[in-house]
Amino acid sequence: MMKKVVIFGTTTISKMLYLDAIGRSDFQIACFTVDKEYMDGNDFMGLPLVDFAEISELYPPEEFDMLAALSGYGDMRGKERLYLKAKGKGYVMRNYVSHKADFAPDVAMGENNVIMAFAHVGMEGIMGSNNTIRQNVYLGHNFVLGNNNFIAAGSTIGGRCTIKNICYIGIGAVIKNQTIIEDETLIGAGSVVIKNTEPYSKNVGNPSRIIGYHKEDGIRLV
Repeated sequence: MMKKVVIFGTTTISKMLYLDAIGRSDFQIACFTVDKEYMDGNDFMGLPLVDFAEISELYPPEEFDMLAALSGYGDMRGKERLYLKAKGKGYVMRNYVSHKADFAPDVAMGENNVIMAFAHVGMEGIMGSNNTIRQNVYLGHNFVLGNNNFIAAGSTIGGRCTIKNICYIGIGAVIKNQTIIEDETLIGAGSVVIKNTEPYSKNVGNPSRIIGYHKEDGIRLV
């Protein structure tokens, strides 16, 4: 029998995941956890909300798994830091693939990935860890997706694309086949990408163009 899961985070993604997972026997959520300064009461979505400093004592990793449900919207580098913080507690970090997603059975996948309802994840793809793929994303065949990326709702990514690490793909963006999205690329909502991007670049428009860089601070959208 699979272990129940502790969810690290009380974000919008956490709420969506909880609602999507209702009734699943293979992904039962035991509680939520955040750092004490972010706690607003002792429950979240009707389940216990636990101080992260105490989580391994109250819900030990020998008995529970964990998933860090973090969007990274405000700080994409923070998405990676918090995932590593959760992993450091010694838990097995689970993936979540919605039963409503069209997820190819031959995808090679790391850990702590969240794939939401109605996403299409194509055949023969390779996915790293700590990626978030929102609703109605089309991720084409033979993709390579690195680590700590966020792909927003309604994005369309053609076949044989490579998305490296800590990238943010905005709502409704389109990326043509065989394009390389370099580390820490920001693709603005509705943008159409027809050529490889540059690391740390901000890309917007149709066709997309570079409007700046964020090497020092990383991607921050708020």
